[in-house]
Amino acid sequence: MHAARRVLGRGLLAGVVAVASACSQPASEQPRTRVRFTTGTPGAGFYTLGEALAREYGRVLPNLEMEVHPSDGSASNIEAIQRGDADIGLAHADVTYLAFAGRLDGRRDGFSRLRGIAMLQLAQVHVVVRANSGIRSVEELRGRRITLGRPSWASASTAALVLNGYGVGLGDATVEQLRYDEAAARLSSGTLDALLVTGTYPLAAVSAATAAGARILPLDGHAIDALRRDYPFFSRTTIPAGTYPGQPGAIHTIGVPTLLVCRADLDERLVHDLTGRLFEILPLLPPLQASLGQMDLAQAPGTPIPLHEGAARYYREQELVR
Repeated sequence: MHAARRVLGRGLLAGVVAVASACSQPASEQPRTRVRFTTGTPGAGFYTLGEALAREYGRVLPNLEMEVHPSDGSASNIEAIQRGDADIGLAHADVTYLAFAGRLDGRRDGFSRLRGIAMLQLAQVHVVVRANSGIRSVEELRGRRITLGRPSWASASTAALVLNGYGVGLGDATVEQLRYDEAAARLSSGTLDALLVTGTYPLAAVSAATAAGARILPLDGHAIDALRRDYPFFSRTTIPAGTYPGQPGAIHTIGVPTLLVCRADLDERLVHDLTGRLFEILPLLPPLQASLGQMDLAQAPGTPIPLHEGAARYYREQELVR
């Protein structure tokens, strides 16, 4: 019996020593958590935002190993998360909502592994028409030469919804697949009639086009009311006066929130930490403060898909959701 007690005592002592050693182990030597962050095309908004977020997350969460994976944008990001090839990512709310609901590109199966972390900045819809085109409304784009960007880009999906809202199908115009910088040059040369692009102002391509005389059409009225009833992720917004060359007044339009999303099976504590730290690091991103200044804590939980439980717990602690 005494021998058994001595063995048990040695076992308990060893356990205490092991726990004490683990607790005293420097943070840098503790296991690091790898997070695969899918962002966007290098040189574009999602990529810039993702790089900045990853850098600051790595600073405030030293045991986090954030891997940034460039991508083609929203659709690619949510597909990677659904497949399990990414842990978190950036996406526009419209593409995310349609994918989760099983309505993306005619797919019947919803993206059940998608969950929300936060709504970030609002991306404005820009409908830019060339100088002297005589185009005064979206309906007048019928029969014109237009671009929505590349088909795989989220902006193209958003633009198609806007056109349909005004009764203009993709078959009603000559649609070219162009990069936005190419489109701006074509507007300036007069070989393209309109560019539809969604992004947080100011957009470089829109600035270049308007500097050469292009105009931004307002989006308002009954068509927008109907569009917002059908697609609740759209919000009314304005592009402030003076945002672009030759823009003397504010322009009414609609916007789509950018979301930070993740996999449903991601660790709850990890997502809770990512959510809470998000609001600490946003003020530390000077290049993005103008756009991220549109975001506040009260709006952040309003994702059009269910929140991850880790994010929902954080917002409950802040008394923002029940």
